[in-house]
Amino acid sequence: MTRRYWNINLKEMIEAGVHFGHGIKKWNPKMAPYISAKRKGTHITNLARTARFLSEACDLVFDAASQGKSFLIVGTKKRAADLVASAAIRSRCHYVNKKWFSGMLTNWSITKTRLSQFRDLRAEEKKGKFHHLPKRDVAILKRKLSTLQRYLGGIKYMTKLPDIVIVLDQQKEYIALRECAILGIPTISLVDTNCDPDLANISIPANDDTMTSIRLILNKLVFAICEGRSLYIRNRLILQVAELRKRWLNQKNSFFEVQFLSEDNMNITPCSIKILKGLYDISGVEVGQHFYWQIGGFQIHAQVLITSWVVITILLGSVIIAVRNPQTIPTDGQNFFEYVLEFIRDLSKTQIGEEYGPWVPFIGTMFLFIFVSNWSGALLPWKIIELPHGELAAPTNDINTTVALALLTSAAYFYAGLSKKGLSYFEKYIKPTPILLPINILEDFTKPLSLSFRLFGNILADELVVVVLVSLVPLVVPIPVMFLGLFTSGIQALIFATLAAAYIGESMEGHH
Repeated sequence: MTRRYWNINLKEMIEAGVHFGHGIKKWNPKMAPYISAKRKGTHITNLARTARFLSEACDLVFDAASQGKSFLIVGTKKRAADLVASAAIRSRCHYVNKKWFSGMLTNWSITKTRLSQFRDLRAEEKKGKFHHLPKRDVAILKRKLSTLQRYLGGIKYMTKLPDIVIVLDQQKEYIALRECAILGIPTISLVDTNCDPDLANISIPANDDTMTSIRLILNKLVFAICEGRSLYIRNRLILQVAELRKRWLNQKNSFFEVQFLSEDNMNITPCSIKILKGLYDISGVEVGQHFYWQIGGFQIHAQVLITSWVVITILLGSVIIAVRNPQTIPTDGQNFFEYVLEFIRDLSKTQIGEEYGPWVPFIGTMFLFIFVSNWSGALLPWKIIELPHGELAAPTNDINTTVALALLTSAAYFYAGLSKKGLSYFEKYIKPTPILLPINILEDFTKPLSLSFRLFGNILADELVVVVLVSLVPLVVPIPVMFLGLFTSGIQALIFATLAAAYIGESMEGHH
């Protein structure tokens, strides 16, 4: 098991009250190695050992999550119930936060039957079958469904025994620990000074009574699980792409087999020229006149509006189809969108810092809109659509669109600084003299505008390259060039989103 750094801060643990134990009279002698002192009749936990075992626990759950293993978080204290549920949902873990039924794991066959009944009742309710039953039967079924949701709602997607169980209160969840010991399931447990550290595989000496202490320990474990899940999803996608590439290489001869003229055979394969001509028309890209609408006395860029609606429809439709039935352990489309979300989170965190959370939707919207816009320009046959005048093209082919995206970034730049520091944010603009205030503000406001010209220039350069290559070798180049366009389109979206996040991070740090 590789050791990693999990940013476990002793000062942070002291502020959360992790070091407070129980009274001197209420203690377990086995906890003596984990106790550092006595203060006013209360044992004080050795935080150095807490940090060590918490780090080991984070390493364990990270390695397990990176291998696709499942987790169960158990914490049935009333005060910690909501915390357990939110942490488990965030890390896609199963959880029990109301009551632990004896035999929930050791009598797994019975638990599995109850879960099956629960899922069937939920399916019947969603399909509206309850409406065809008598009121008395409906009341009984709804009461049963409510009870099952309360006690088994956190494990409704669990199809097998968990690989690792995390327990937040050893004494209250003693039965759960015993069941895990019988089944040989590894356990991680918070142990206060009145607990037995030998009952769990990894015991983290900490205060298990205060919410701040439980939240701190649980957040560290959840963060490690999320990081492991991200690695697992990334590795799975890499393997799937490698497998698809292998299949494509094995079958490419059958897809691209074309017979040409030869000395012995003067016949041309039927439809081959038509197919290549169609591919040429679709993949050929050129800079032309845009399509406009005249509304009142204004000239509206109709091609930008139409194609933008298409892009937004593609994005919303893909998300709805992929996550219409979310699972605790994501599969297929949900798995792909989870990876995209983790990618955008990593990008935002790298450029903005620890306060990246509120900016993930903005950066993600920028990246996905530009990415899908560029891909639609490379894949959709906009040129084939006949219009009275002008032509359609991807939204990012119009400099008005790229400037609008850059202006949004400029607004986000100032909003980030103002939300972080208030009006004191403008102090840097009056140095060394207040006379420079408008000039400094204008300089920072126009800084993100360079993104629009960079994006538009890259797209224009790609179009010109494609035009030249297709003109030189029209029957061979279109398909390879289209794939090259797809790759460069993704790079352009990544560059724009990365620089936008960098500008926001710069504004929050207060640099010029």
